[in-house]
Amino acid sequence: MQFSRRKWIKRSLLVGGGAVVLDAGVIEKHWLSITRLKIPLAPPHSALEGIKLAMMSDFHHDDFGDSSLIRRAVQVINEESVDLVCLLGDYITKDISGMAPLCKELSALRPRLATIAIYGNHDRGHWEPAMDQALLSTGAQILSNDSLDFSGFSVAGIDSCLRGKPDFARTLKKVPKNQPVILARHEPDYFDQHKDPRIAMQVSGHSHGGQICLPFYGPVFLPRMGRKYPYGLYRDGSDQLYVTRGIGTLTAPIRFLCRPEVAILHFVRG
Repeated sequence: MQFSRRKWIKRSLLVGGGAVVLDAGVIEKHWLSITRLKIPLAPPHSALEGIKLAMMSDFHHDDFGDSSLIRRAVQVINEESVDLVCLLGDYITKDISGMAPLCKELSALRPRLATIAIYGNHDRGHWEPAMDQALLSTGAQILSNDSLDFSGFSVAGIDSCLRGKPDFARTLKKVPKNQPVILARHEPDYFDQHKDPRIAMQVSGHSHGGQICLPFYGPVFLPRMGRKYPYGLYRDGSDQLYVTRGIGTLTAPIRFLCRPEVAILHFVRG
Protein backbone atom coordinates (compact mmCIF):
# COMPACT_ATOMS: atom_id res chain seq x y z
CA MET A 1 0.00 0.00 0.00
CA GLN A 2 1.31 3.44 -0.93
CA PHE A 3 0.43 6.67 0.88
CA SER A 4 0.24 10.04 -0.81
CA ARG A 5 2.25 12.85 0.74
CA ARG A 6 -0.96 14.57 1.84
CA LYS A 7 -2.22 11.45 3.63
CA TRP A 8 1.17 10.96 5.30
CA ILE A 9 1.17 14.52 6.64
CA LYS A 10 -2.44 14.24 7.81
CA ARG A 11 -1.85 10.99 9.69
CA SER A 12 1.38 12.32 11.21
CA LEU A 13 -0.47 15.35 12.53
CA LEU A 14 -3.20 13.15 13.98
CA VAL A 15 -0.68 10.91 15.72
CA GLY A 16 1.36 13.86 16.96
CA GLY A 17 -1.75 15.68 18.17
CA GLY A 18 -2.93 12.56 19.98
CA ALA A 19 0.44 12.25 21.71
CA VAL A 20 0.29 15.89 22.82
CA VAL A 21 -3.23 15.44 24.24
CA LEU A 22 -2.15 12.27 26.06
CA ASP A 23 0.87 14.02 27.57
CA ALA A 24 -0.93 17.24 28.52
CA GLY A 25 -4.16 15.77 29.82
CA VAL A 26 -3.07 12.45 31.32
CA ILE A 27 0.66 12.34 32.03
CA GLU A 28 2.18 15.75 32.65
CA LYS A 29 -0.38 17.23 35.03
CA HIS A 30 0.37 14.36 37.45
CA TRP A 31 4.15 14.39 36.87
CA LEU A 32 5.60 16.29 39.82
CA SER A 33 8.75 18.34 39.23
CA ILE A 34 11.13 19.20 42.07
CA THR A 35 13.20 22.34 41.53
CA ARG A 36 16.17 22.78 43.86
CA LEU A 37 18.04 26.07 43.77
CA LYS A 38 20.83 27.63 45.80
CA ILE A 39 20.10 31.31 46.33
CA PRO A 40 23.17 33.49 46.99
CA LEU A 41 22.63 36.20 49.57
CA ALA A 42 23.85 39.77 49.62
CA PRO A 43 25.87 40.58 52.79
CA PRO A 44 22.98 42.46 54.51
CA HIS A 45 20.85 39.31 54.23
CA SER A 46 23.41 36.84 55.58
CA ALA A 47 21.20 35.87 58.57
CA LEU A 48 19.25 33.69 56.11
CA GLU A 49 22.29 31.57 55.29
CA GLY A 50 21.48 27.86 55.54
CA ILE A 51 17.68 28.29 55.53
CA LYS A 52 15.78 25.92 53.23
CA LEU A 53 12.39 27.10 52.00
CA ALA A 54 9.78 25.00 50.17
CA MET A 55 7.17 26.68 47.95
CA MET A 56 3.76 25.41 46.84
CA SER A 57 1.11 27.45 45.06
CA ASP A 58 -2.02 27.47 42.91
CA PHE A 59 -3.66 24.28 44.10
CA HIS A 60 -7.18 25.01 42.72
CA HIS A 61 -8.22 21.87 44.52
CA ASP A 62 -11.89 22.23 43.67
CA ASP A 63 -10.93 22.44 39.99
CA PHE A 64 -9.55 18.99 38.99
CA GLY A 65 -7.76 18.60 42.36
CA ASP A 66 -5.43 15.63 42.77
CA SER A 67 -4.93 14.62 46.41
CA SER A 68 -2.35 11.98 45.50
CA LEU A 69 -0.22 14.68 43.81
CA ILE A 70 -0.41 16.86 46.92
CA ARG A 71 0.48 13.84 49.07
CA ARG A 72 3.60 13.17 46.98
CA ALA A 73 4.57 16.85 47.15
CA VAL A 74 4.24 16.88 50.93
CA GLN A 75 6.35 13.73 51.18
CA VAL A 76 9.09 15.29 49.06
CA ILE A 77 9.11 18.44 51.17
CA ASN A 78 9.35 16.45 54.40
CA GLU A 79 12.21 14.37 52.98
CA GLU A 80 14.08 17.60 52.16
CA SER A 81 14.04 18.59 55.86
CA VAL A 82 13.13 22.18 55.08
CA ASP A 83 13.00 24.97 57.63
CA LEU A 84 10.01 26.79 56.17
CA VAL A 85 7.09 26.07 53.86
CA CYS A 86 5.34 28.89 52.02
CA LEU A 87 1.84 28.18 50.71
CA LEU A 88 1.29 30.93 48.17
CA GLY A 89 -2.44 30.94 47.63
CA ASP A 90 -5.24 29.95 45.28
CA TYR A 91 -6.17 26.90 47.31
CA ILE A 92 -9.52 26.86 45.49
CA THR A 93 -10.96 28.40 42.35
CA LYS A 94 -14.43 29.17 43.73
CA ASP A 95 -15.80 26.20 45.72
CA ILE A 96 -14.76 26.18 49.36
CA SER A 97 -15.48 22.44 49.61
CA GLY A 98 -12.10 21.89 47.98
CA MET A 99 -10.36 23.10 51.14
CA ALA A 100 -11.08 20.01 53.26
CA PRO A 101 -9.34 17.34 51.12
CA LEU A 102 -6.47 19.71 50.34
CA CYS A 103 -5.85 20.68 53.97
CA LYS A 104 -6.04 17.04 55.02
CA GLU A 105 -2.92 16.44 52.90
CA LEU A 106 -1.19 19.70 53.86
CA SER A 107 -1.56 18.89 57.57
CA ALA A 108 1.22 16.31 57.13
CA LEU A 109 3.83 19.03 56.41
CA ARG A 110 6.63 19.01 58.98
CA PRO A 111 8.98 21.99 58.48
CA ARG A 112 11.47 22.76 61.23
CA LEU A 113 10.22 26.30 61.88
CA ALA A 114 6.82 27.02 60.36
CA THR A 115 4.35 26.74 57.52
CA ILE A 116 3.28 30.16 56.25
CA ALA A 117 0.10 30.66 54.21
CA ILE A 118 -1.09 33.63 52.18
CA TYR A 119 -4.20 34.10 50.06
CA GLY A 120 -4.42 34.41 46.28
CA ASN A 121 -6.88 36.26 44.07
CA HIS A 122 -9.27 33.29 43.71
CA ASP A 123 -9.29 32.75 47.48
CA ARG A 124 -10.10 36.40 48.13
CA GLY A 125 -12.79 36.40 45.48
CA HIS A 126 -14.64 33.61 47.30
CA TRP A 127 -13.33 33.99 50.84
CA GLU A 128 -15.27 32.66 53.82
CA PRO A 129 -14.15 32.40 57.48
CA ALA A 130 -14.10 28.62 57.09
CA MET A 131 -11.06 29.01 54.83
CA ASP A 132 -9.08 30.45 57.73
CA GLN A 133 -10.20 27.57 59.92
CA ALA A 134 -9.18 24.99 57.32
CA LEU A 135 -5.70 26.46 56.84
CA LEU A 136 -5.13 26.88 60.57
CA SER A 137 -6.07 23.21 61.07
CA THR A 138 -2.98 22.25 59.06
CA GLY A 139 -0.72 24.06 61.52
CA ALA A 140 -0.08 26.90 59.07
CA GLN A 141 0.15 30.51 60.15
CA ILE A 142 -1.80 32.87 57.89
CA LEU A 143 -0.09 36.15 57.04
CA SER A 144 -2.18 38.92 55.50
CA ASN A 145 -0.26 42.21 55.49
CA ASP A 146 1.70 40.90 58.45
CA SER A 147 5.05 39.36 59.33
CA LEU A 148 6.49 36.71 61.60
CA ASP A 149 9.92 36.96 63.25
CA PHE A 150 12.43 34.15 63.55
CA SER A 151 16.01 34.16 64.77
CA GLY A 152 17.66 36.94 62.76
CA PHE A 153 15.12 37.12 59.92
CA SER A 154 11.42 37.54 59.19
CA VAL A 155 8.82 36.15 56.81
CA ALA A 156 6.14 38.57 55.61
CA GLY A 157 2.94 37.90 53.69
CA ILE A 158 1.00 40.49 51.73
CA ASP A 159 -2.63 40.18 50.69
CA SER A 160 -3.65 39.51 47.07
CA CYS A 161 -3.01 42.52 44.88
CA LEU A 162 -5.93 41.71 42.58
CA ARG A 163 -8.82 40.93 44.92
CA GLY A 164 -7.50 41.54 48.41
CA LYS A 165 -6.47 44.66 50.31
CA PRO A 166 -2.68 44.73 50.09
CA ASP A 167 -0.79 47.12 52.35
CA PHE A 168 2.95 47.04 51.73
CA ALA A 169 3.91 49.43 54.55
CA ARG A 170 1.83 47.55 57.11
CA THR A 171 3.23 44.21 55.94
CA LEU A 172 6.79 45.22 56.84
CA LYS A 173 5.93 47.50 59.76
CA LYS A 174 6.96 45.01 62.48
CA VAL A 175 10.16 43.84 60.74
CA PRO A 176 13.15 45.19 62.70
CA LYS A 177 15.46 47.63 60.98
CA ASN A 178 18.16 45.89 58.90
CA GLN A 179 16.61 42.44 59.45
CA PRO A 180 16.32 40.39 56.23
CA VAL A 181 12.85 39.31 55.20
CA ILE A 182 11.33 36.78 52.81
CA LEU A 183 8.24 38.33 51.23
CA ALA A 184 5.41 36.00 50.19
CA ARG A 185 3.18 37.60 47.55
CA HIS A 186 0.76 35.71 45.31
CA GLU A 187 1.07 37.90 42.21
CA PRO A 188 4.68 38.29 41.01
CA ASP A 189 4.47 41.39 38.83
CA TYR A 190 4.70 43.86 41.71
CA PHE A 191 8.30 42.71 42.21
CA ASP A 192 9.80 45.86 40.67
CA GLN A 193 7.27 48.31 42.13
CA HIS A 194 7.90 47.96 45.87
CA LYS A 195 11.47 48.24 47.08
CA ASP A 196 12.82 47.73 50.58
CA PRO A 197 16.46 46.87 51.35
CA ARG A 198 15.34 44.33 53.96
CA ILE A 199 13.69 42.09 51.34
CA ALA A 200 16.08 39.27 50.46
CA MET A 201 13.63 37.29 48.32
CA GLN A 202 10.07 37.56 47.04
CA VAL A 203 8.31 34.24 46.47
CA SER A 204 5.23 34.13 44.25
CA GLY A 205 2.91 31.91 42.24
CA HIS A 206 -0.22 32.94 40.31
CA SER A 207 1.09 32.46 36.75
CA HIS A 208 1.00 28.63 36.63
CA GLY A 209 4.08 29.10 34.43
CA GLY A 210 1.54 29.50 31.65
CA GLN A 211 0.24 25.95 32.26
CA ILE A 212 0.64 25.32 28.50
CA CYS A 213 3.98 26.19 26.91
CA LEU A 214 5.09 25.84 23.32
CA PRO A 215 8.62 25.16 22.04
CA PHE A 216 10.41 28.36 20.93
CA TYR A 217 7.44 30.41 22.13
CA GLY A 218 6.99 29.82 25.85
CA PRO A 219 3.87 30.31 27.99
CA VAL A 220 0.62 30.55 26.05
CA PHE A 221 -1.78 31.79 28.74
CA LEU A 222 -0.65 34.15 31.48
CA PRO A 223 -2.94 35.97 33.93
CA ARG A 224 -2.95 39.66 34.73
CA MET A 225 -0.11 40.51 37.14
CA GLY A 226 1.65 37.30 36.13
CA ARG A 227 3.00 38.28 32.70
CA LYS A 228 6.27 40.08 33.35
CA TYR A 229 7.64 37.31 35.54
CA PRO A 230 5.96 34.06 34.44
CA TYR A 231 8.28 31.47 35.97
CA GLY A 232 11.66 30.96 37.57
CA LEU A 233 14.34 33.05 39.25
CA TYR A 234 14.69 36.76 38.54
CA ARG A 235 17.22 39.27 39.86
CA ASP A 236 17.26 43.06 39.92
CA GLY A 237 20.46 44.07 41.62
CA SER A 238 20.30 42.50 45.08
CA ASP A 239 16.52 42.01 44.79
CA GLN A 240 15.45 38.45 43.96
CA LEU A 241 12.18 36.81 42.96
CA TYR A 242 11.21 33.19 42.45
CA VAL A 243 7.93 32.36 40.71
CA THR A 244 6.74 28.78 40.94
CA ARG A 245 4.68 27.06 38.22
CA GLY A 246 2.25 25.93 40.90
CA ILE A 247 0.84 22.47 41.37
CA GLY A 248 -2.80 22.48 40.21
CA THR A 249 -4.64 23.35 37.03
CA LEU A 250 -7.27 25.95 36.21
CA THR A 251 -10.05 25.95 33.59
CA ALA A 252 -8.79 22.75 31.93
CA PRO A 253 -6.95 19.76 33.52
CA ILE A 254 -4.00 20.23 31.19
CA ARG A 255 -0.31 20.97 31.51
CA PHE A 256 2.08 20.89 28.57
CA LEU A 257 5.85 21.47 28.88
CA CYS A 258 4.97 22.96 32.25
CA ARG A 259 4.91 20.29 34.94
CA PRO A 260 3.46 20.88 38.43
CA GLU A 261 6.22 22.07 40.70
CA VAL A 262 7.54 22.07 44.23
CA ALA A 263 10.41 24.53 44.58
CA ILE A 264 13.09 24.19 47.26
CA LEU A 265 15.22 27.31 47.80
CA HIS A 266 18.42 26.95 49.82
CA PHE A 267 19.89 30.27 50.89
CA VAL A 268 23.70 30.33 50.80
CA ARG A 269 26.50 32.83 51.27
CA GLY A 270 26.76 35.13 48.26
